Amino acid sequence: MQALSSRLRAIDAPRQGIGTFFRNVVDFIYERGCKAEVLKRVSPETRAVCEKPPGWLSWVPSVHIDELESAFLAVAGREATVELGRVCSKNLGTTIVRPVLRMAFLLLGQTPAVVFENLDRFFPLVTCGITFSYTAESPSRGAVLARFDGPATPEAAYHVLQGSLQFIFELCGVGGEVGGAEVAESGDTGATVRYRVRW
Repeated sequence: MQALSSRLRAIDAPRQGIGTFFRNVVDFIYERGCKAEVLKRVSPETRAVCEKPPGWLSWVPSVHIDELESAFLAVAGREATVELGRVCSKNLGTTIVRPVLRMAFLLLGQTPAVVFENLDRFFPLVTCGITFSYTAESPSRGAVLARFDGPATPEAAYHVLQGSLQFIFELCGVGGEVGGAEVAESGDTGATVRYRVRW
């Protein structure tokens, strides 16, 4: 399989993640004992970024994150990739994003609906190139629509985002479920993915 970074230079990456997220992904993969298998499947450029991780608050081109997540999906499977998203989001939600979430909960209430309706306020703190909308179907059910900018968004990114959305229920102290990614469209300019949520 041709590495993503050989097809798309890092500077042209349409999406980016904060260094803290990248480090969390690397830590999760290493802690699961998958380091050798995953690094074998990524480009030399991505291996180099793993060996010398970026600063906590610097921005990392999506090509490196995509390669890591895709390699992990191939090695560990879908459920583990969803869990990667949940754990990494938990780490971010209890550190960088916490002050903003706390303010939102004080003003709007601590419910999953509040978070889903405001994803475009929270996610830009840690990622660029993904936008959201939420449609409520009832007070405890709805659909999150996520738009990934740029071509060739890998399947693994959808599973990681599913795990990130799953963490929202944990954050709000309620049980809930995020359905698997439903790809509504995918093309040269990006991909639109739907997640059904209920609690």
